[in-house]
Amino acid sequence: MIRVYFDWNVISNLKRLEFKELNDFITEYKEKLLFPYSPAHFKDLMKSYSSDNVHFNIDLEKLNYLSGKHLIRWSKNGVEPLFRTPQEYFKIEKQYSKIDYSDAFDFEKMFSELDKDGKELGLENIGALIKMLFQLQPAGIPITEESKKILSNIFPNLNNNSSMWEFTKDFGPFAKNLLQDGNYYKDFRKNIGGKGFRLEANAGNWNEDEVIKNIDNFLLSFNANMTFLEWVELALKKYKEPYTYYEFYTTAYLMLDMIGYKSDKLPKPTDNMQNIQTDSEHSFYGAHCDYFVAIDKKLRTKSKVLYNEFNIPVKVLTPEEFLNEIKQVIHKRNNQHSFLDEIFCFCKSENIVESYPISEENEVVTHVLKLPVFYFDFFNYVTYHFYKDENCIILIFKRAFKNYSRFIYYTEAERCIDTICNFFGYKDKIELEQKKKEFVYGEASIEFLWRFSGGIIKLEKDEETKRPVLVYVIKISDKNG
Repeated sequence: MIRVYFDWNVISNLKRLEFKELNDFITEYKEKLLFPYSPAHFKDLMKSYSSDNVHFNIDLEKLNYLSGKHLIRWSKNGVEPLFRTPQEYFKIEKQYSKIDYSDAFDFEKMFSELDKDGKELGLENIGALIKMLFQLQPAGIPITEESKKILSNIFPNLNNNSSMWEFTKDFGPFAKNLLQDGNYYKDFRKNIGGKGFRLEANAGNWNEDEVIKNIDNFLLSFNANMTFLEWVELALKKYKEPYTYYEFYTTAYLMLDMIGYKSDKLPKPTDNMQNIQTDSEHSFYGAHCDYFVAIDKKLRTKSKVLYNEFNIPVKVLTPEEFLNEIKQVIHKRNNQHSFLDEIFCFCKSENIVESYPISEENEVVTHVLKLPVFYFDFFNYVTYHFYKDENCIILIFKRAFKNYSRFIYYTEAERCIDTICNFFGYKDKIELEQKKKEFVYGEASIEFLWRFSGGIIKLEKDEETKRPVLVYVIKISDKNG
């Protein structure tokens, strides 16, 4: 299946008449496509949640139709492919939406609650003790004439003699305003720019593959003595735990916005910094798919910049561009009698990405080719081996991920097996279902085998990745007749 990540604006606009062509295409080819959804979709969706909002239910139903059970979510061990429908996920989100998180920014109340909880555990005044330690420790933030204006807006009670407790008390309202008040975030961004820490006005016209390099040069001219990626890393060093690639990516996205590269205007009264955070998550989850489709130009551009910097070959497209592109890579299969003619048409020199001629290390000629279509709606690379002495060619088709993804959904493996078995034929349907179940969910080595006049076809499981691998063994003399 071809994995496509739609930004929320694409999904919410599918109900509009101008998206009819995209809707019709999805309806016709849905079995070949997979549309994972993420928690970022629900951050956008829940903004419009109310029991009497008809559009909310329409959007939720559309997400349910598109994604099925394919949830993609970050956990402490990395990105997980999970099985849960949007309807099921919504029931959980609905409970969380009732929780008031405003107290999380009130440190005075937090330590008071800690005293109560500690008393139940036999730890008297634990909150007061920690508060006292904070009061004894100086904040250690020097206030100069240059930094005074910005710091006074962020931490109005801070001075050179302030304790860590006074800094912490001010940090709560600052974090709350920054996250929840769009105007506050824009003013904060503007104040940073007012001190010269903002890219030139022409930065939006930079080529995407030059943006990070140009920002590095900007930081150097600002006497920052660090690259953009080092700047991102520095921002994450405040945590005791090692940062994750999810944190690194989303922080890099946010810093592009903060430094003035394609900054989000946040035009709606309800817009705030969390809009940018959610966009960064859409971009991050899109990096686990074959295509990331978004309407927002700034979201697409920042994604292209980061995909380029992190060598993520995911195509970032508008809905219109996606329609044109996907039509070219859908595998429209001919009859099985001409399957070899088709695959040899794919094995052209312009599709070769790696080559290994005969040498002391290599006994056979080997080429790795990027396929121009998703072969059987799944495979994107083929390795071509030519055995001269045996006059034989072996083609090995694999699904390789050059992006962030290190997984496939069970349904992707099941659909691949069904597609290939339907094409080449498999008479015993009961046996097929049993073998498919063991192939996808079990550990045993299962294979499907077909013979033809010129060789054999084998569908097996890669021992390392557990993904389907398709193998053609072809005798050249037989094929050329």
